[in-house]
Amino acid sequence: MLRRNFLKFTSVAAAIALMPLEAKAATNSNPLWIFIQASGGWDPTSFCDPKGYNEVDDGSGTMVMESKPMNKSFKKADILTNAQGVKYAPLRANDGIREYNFSDFFENNADDLLVINGIDTQTNGHASGNRYMMSGKLSEGYPALSALIAGITMPSAPLAFITAGGYDMTDGVVAGTRLSNMNAMNELAFVNKQGTNKDGSTINYKDPSVFERILKARESRTQRIINKQKLDSVKALAEQYNLAHTGSNELKKLVEFIPDDIDTHEYKNNPVFSQGRFAMAGYKAGLTASVNIVSGGFDTHGNHDANHLPKLARLFKGVDLLKQDAIDQGIADKVIFVIGSEFGRTPGYNQGNGKDHWSVGSMMFLGKAITKKGVIGGTTDGHTLKKVNSSSLTLDENGISITYAHINKALRKLAGIENNDLLTQYYPLPTSLEDLNLFT
Repeated sequence: MLRRNFLKFTSVAAAIALMPLEAKAATNSNPLWIFIQASGGWDPTSFCDPKGYNEVDDGSGTMVMESKPMNKSFKKADILTNAQGVKYAPLRANDGIREYNFSDFFENNADDLLVINGIDTQTNGHASGNRYMMSGKLSEGYPALSALIAGITMPSAPLAFITAGGYDMTDGVVAGTRLSNMNAMNELAFVNKQGTNKDGSTINYKDPSVFERILKARESRTQRIINKQKLDSVKALAEQYNLAHTGSNELKKLVEFIPDDIDTHEYKNNPVFSQGRFAMAGYKAGLTASVNIVSGGFDTHGNHDANHLPKLARLFKGVDLLKQDAIDQGIADKVIFVIGSEFGRTPGYNQGNGKDHWSVGSMMFLGKAITKKGVIGGTTDGHTLKKVNSSSLTLDENGISITYAHINKALRKLAGIENNDLLTQYYPLPTSLEDLNLFT
């Protein structure tokens, strides 16, 4: 098994190394992909696939909540619909700073938002669900789509794939970079900097002229090692090693684009916003293709509404802030959001007023590159999935169930990488999988 994994890894590395140089160029002609994983299993019936509760007569003329409601926090009669036909829950919750109206997300983003409801997640396990959503495969071994996009479009960039966790397996197609604070960024970018004097001048470990000679000597030595290699796979690994040591100049570019208020912004602790800002800075510097963002706390087996709704508000607020940042930086038309969770939550509540795991979910997508808007798919009042016609994508009881594999296949196509040799040779999706035109 170890030998097979090693051979697979080195072969993939060689495939990357042999890509045309133009494919390696770090440019902003491609979009920035922002993948947001709502960790724990979110409840679509509480936002984009709302069910609510009915009021019934208790026998005395008083209207009360039905005995087994799908949602306790809003009435079915109060469900709202935006201009593109997306139904959503009429809720508000604390986003970590203040009260947030769900309508802000669904109304303000109506012309950019695509919702896919009634997804067959085929599992109610956390690890398998995350893996399936992010790679299109339930079995182990496939990289996250976010890693594949970065590895194919920007394999030579030191920050091509930024990740805050979740399912972020790379399988060697790209180096995933975990970044969380500005101090670490500065240390990576300015490796000779020891500190700062009171007058603001820099204290260096080595005299700049000496440090420059050290860098040139190391670069020359590494290049000799690379030139000696006969195997493409080993040569590719040596080049990756060289990249790790020579990326500081490019990281300095990134620092130039980090917002001044990165550590002082009111929502600096919002995970979606803070991680996304790093990625957008990397994108503007020509270094980043994709990012994995994790927003946790959705595994609400107890006190569901009290615990779950604030987490949704925090996620929505983070996306709103990132979209505004993208507008301010002039890259709004270059950003694609892919937002999902490993599965949904059970219809109704358990004895602890919580909701358990349920293998029917939803995903949301935002971005100018996604020309389809509104809603695809659906579920019954009891939150069981409805099938769709594979051609028209309209509800059809004789149609098919949309799965994460279908969505990954469509996203590969949207990213323009579906025919790349790396995917067709090493990470193909089943040829029998229907080709659903979900996004354009």
